[in-house]
Amino acid sequence: MGTKERRERERHERRQAILQAARTIAGEEGWQAVTIRRVADSVEYSPPTIYEHFASKDAMLLELMRTGFASLLEAMQRVSANAATPEARVLALAQAYWNFAWENPEMYQVMHGLGGVPFCSDSKVPLPEGALAEADGVYTFTLDALRDVAAPGMNQGELENVVIILWATLHGLVALTMADRIDGGCACAAPLVERAVRGVLAAHLKGATV
Repeated sequence: MGTKERRERERHERRQAILQAARTIAGEEGWQAVTIRRVADSVEYSPPTIYEHFASKDAMLLELMRTGFASLLEAMQRVSANAATPEARVLALAQAYWNFAWENPEMYQVMHGLGGVPFCSDSKVPLPEGALAEADGVYTFTLDALRDVAAPGMNQGELENVVIILWATLHGLVALTMADRIDGGCACAAPLVERAVRGVLAAHLKGATV
C-alpha cells in the first residue's frame, strides 16, 4: 500500500471514529450533549482535528443522516429478497423500518429531526453529496413495493400519496413510542406495525389481499 492510499485509509478511519463517537454520546446522553469538544475528547483528538473532517456539529449530523438512510435501504433490500408475495414484501419492509429505528435509535433521531436534532433541510450547512439521494432511495424502493400491490388503474400520483401515508404511519408509531406516548412502550407498539400496514393496504390499495 502506497503512502497516499495509507493516508486516505487513516483519514477514513478517523472520520468513522468521529461519527461513532458522536453516536455513542448521543445514545448515552442525547444529541444535545454532542459537541465538537465532547467528540474530540472521546476519540482523543484535538478539536482542530475534528474540524478537518467536519466543519460543524451540523455537518456531522448531515453525514449521519445520509449514512442512516443508506443503512435503512440495505435492511429493506435484504428482507425484500425473502418475501414470498408482494403483500408480504410490503409487510417485511415495514418491519425492517421498525426494527431499524430501535436498533439504531440515535441514527433514526438524526434522520427525522427527533431528540433535539434540527431537521437537516433547515440546516445552514450545505447537504453533502448523496445525502438526499439515500433518502430518495428508501422512498423509491417503497414505491416500487407498493406498485406491485396497487389496484388496477391507480396512477402515479395516487401511489406516491400511499407511500407518504405509509411512511407517516410508521414514523408516527416510532416517534410516539420514542416519546413515551404509547402505554407499554415497544412491547405494545410493535404489534401495531403489521396492523397499521394492513390497514393502509386495505384502505388505499384495493387490489391487495390483506
